[in-house]
Order: sequence, then C-alpha cells, then structure tokens
Amino acid sequence: MKRVIALCIFFLAFFVSHPLFGEELKWESSLEDAFQESVKTQKPLMVMVESESCRWCKKMKEQTLSDEQIGESLQKFIIVLVDREKVSSEFIPYAQYVPTIYFMTPDKKIIDRVVGYFDVSDFKSWLEDVDVKLGKKIR
Repeated sequence: MKRVIALCIFFLAFFVSHPLFGEELKWESSLEDAFQESVKTQKPLMVMVESESCRWCKKMKEQTLSDEQIGESLQKFIIVLVDREKVSSEFIPYAQYVPTIYFMTPDKKIIDRVVGYFDVSDFKSWLEDVDVKLGKKIR
C-alpha cells in the first residue's frame, strides 16, 4: 500500500511540474488587438503564422515555444498566432512556408523573420539577435 501511495505522489508531482501544467503562453488571436496592445504597452510583437495542418507548427508550439526559458524571453513581446489562410493585413506578408514568425515594432515594422521549425537552442539564438535589433530600433 505504501508503494502505491508513493507511486501516486511521484506521478502527481511529475504531471504537475510538466510543461503542460505550467504557465502557458498567452496568445492574442486578433492581429489588430495585438497591434493596439503593442502600441499601448510599447512592447514589440511576435507574430506566428501557422497552418492548421502543419505538423512543424504544432511541434514549434509544443516543444520550442513551450520551453520555460523561451516562455520567459517571450514575456517582453505581445505574441499573436494567425492562420496563413485567414490573415488579412497589409503589414504581414503572405507566408509561403509555415511556421513563419515575424518580429515587429509597435509601429508595425518587421525587424526580423524566422521561417521553419527551430529547436529551443536555435530559437533562443534568434531571440537574442532580435533583442539586439530591438535595442537599436525602439529603445
């Protein structure tokens, strides 16, 4: 009986500490709302263009963007998720390949673009480069 209780406690601790139970990214679903929030808070945007059937998009969200360190780095952005076929904005170019991630200033200027799936370490490098570019653009 003690083994069963200990096993239950172990699994409970594992599942509660698992990323699925941690703090999730707060995606904006409306590009216009995200632009407005960006202007109001003076935070840059990260716009991820995806396709519903894209397995690399799902992998990017589930593995890379759900990483705790990446999540912390993304706190300085307004993040928005848009469907490639449904996005209609003169400020977001058509994404031929998905996932495509645009980093933008509050005044809707694209400062960088990431195309395709990236693992945590590679995406972290991209974020560091974006930080440098943002430092020159909006600070």
